[in-house]
Amino acid sequence: MLSDLQKIISRSDKYQEDDFVRAANLLMTNQFIHADRNSHRESYFLISSHVDYYRNLFAAIGWSFIYQPDEAYLGILPQGHERNLKLKLDESLILLCMRQMYEQKLENFEIENGRAFTSSDELLALYETLTGKDIPNETRTKELISLFSRHGLIERGKPDESDPKNNFFSVLPTIRQVVVEDHIKQIELLCDPQQSRDALSDEEELEAQAQEQQEDASSAEKPLAGESNDIEETINSQESASESTDETA
Repeated sequence: MLSDLQKIISRSDKYQEDDFVRAANLLMTNQFIHADRNSHRESYFLISSHVDYYRNLFAAIGWSFIYQPDEAYLGILPQGHERNLKLKLDESLILLCMRQMYEQKLENFEIENGRAFTSSDELLALYETLTGKDIPNETRTKELISLFSRHGLIERGKPDESDPKNNFFSVLPTIRQVVVEDHIKQIELLCDPQQSRDALSDEEELEAQAQEQQEDASSAEKPLAGESNDIEETINSQESASESTDETA
């Protein structure tokens, strides 16, 4: 990889080695980067003009490289066993609801520049309708929005001073790269305790029982801590991945 990079740099009068390293680190940190974001633009165009190099670079550490020029974004997804990261139950359900919301707005021709503009109120209403569960409280909702914003799946909008509890944001097309196609079935599975329990292995069954006992002994107001066992979200572990990139690049 280093020899390939040196060859590229020797033929370029625009970029230096630090530029390539900075772009790789930005992609590892954000998972998806977009051409229309000021903080992403320079690295986006560097990577998009050297797609083969970055595809080989990330393949060497077990990541798939995604380049969508029509929608002006690129990203990376883990492969194999690393693709399955267990999320808390509310994180999984919110993510699936975001995908459903994106598809609904796409069908209704409400997508603008690839984005589905919405708000936390609209998202939570859909969450309650699809899951039948209590909606996350205000603090937890902000945490969820921050989580998925960091991973390039949504983009925050400007706050409304007249309605500060309602967070405006847009769901980005990258949601379709991360969330499985049968997202409605996944919601049904995660909301059905019996089906979810049947899908657990013996070891996971013991872990679930221990978790239930711990939750029973804790405060009733404690946020949900359940984990999905069948969903294939691909939110990456940023710290370990960034270290791998620094070594490989």
